[in-house]
Amino acid sequence: MAPPRTKAMKKNKLLFLLAAAPMFWGCASFNHGDVLVERSTARAMLSDTTITPFSEINVSWRNFPYRSPTDSIGEGSISNPQRIKPVPVPPEDSADFTRQARETFAKAGLYDKEKGRGALNLEMTSFGRWTYKEILGSFLVDTGFIFIIPSSLRVNYFLAADFPVSTGTARVGTEATTKTTFHVLLAPLYPFTTPGAREHSLLKQMLWRSATDIYLKLKSSGQAARPAPPAAPVPAPEEKPDATRLSGPPLPPDRTWLPGQGPGAPSTPPEAPDKTWVVPTSTGAAPQAIKPETPATNWEIKSATSTEETPDD
Repeated sequence: MAPPRTKAMKKNKLLFLLAAAPMFWGCASFNHGDVLVERSTARAMLSDTTITPFSEINVSWRNFPYRSPTDSIGEGSISNPQRIKPVPVPPEDSADFTRQARETFAKAGLYDKEKGRGALNLEMTSFGRWTYKEILGSFLVDTGFIFIIPSSLRVNYFLAADFPVSTGTARVGTEATTKTTFHVLLAPLYPFTTPGAREHSLLKQMLWRSATDIYLKLKSSGQAARPAPPAAPVPAPEEKPDATRLSGPPLPPDRTWLPGQGPGAPSTPPEAPDKTWVVPTSTGAAPQAIKPETPATNWEIKSATSTEETPDD
């Protein structure tokens, strides 16, 4: 009798799994948010070679986990509700997002580990991110009517980017939402709209949108911080000396120099002057030497008031 019971139990278990399967794959995820990238901006960013890329990208991701409304029953109060604390995402998800961020910014020309300069800090914050294990005992049980009326779960994402510019530190942010709707009739769409694939696509779009926003911020900051050319210095007016004012008493000439040593003196001292002059005669006689007379040293200076006597005619 034991073998038939075992077969019946396996059959019932199989039927239960088939009945519960639509709870897992009877859903479809859709992305929402302003994460579209303008083609003109993306084209200008990819062709611009004047922007200096970053040499380092630091990525962090924290998540405020999903909590069912029934989880908060009996906790806290209406006036002072219990706050949800953020928790880090699984290491594999964080590593995959970091790799995707570096690849995206490298393709955008904003990341080069060898030729870049400065660091770009990316901080991802998600609200209500869930896993099937977390909603199996809460959402899928509390909303058992999803087979009749669709029910949805929303996960909000916010990506903040901090980076240095010439005027200080700039910050840009990008927001997006993924909505997963559960209903048995959505089972055929599940292979194309799985929650994991839609989240991966949404994060990629947010990174590209953040790259274009950073590019525009760098261009605007660079133009705003460009210093004006310095004005040419105005020369101070030269002070002209006053001709009516003497700078000081005249200095006596330097008489201490010897012949041949003073400024402008000839290299050899001058010869002594002759004491006699030779006067030629017209009759052919021998020339006579005339010796100049010694000037008188007892000159008399007459006053202007004295009268000079003249002989009578």
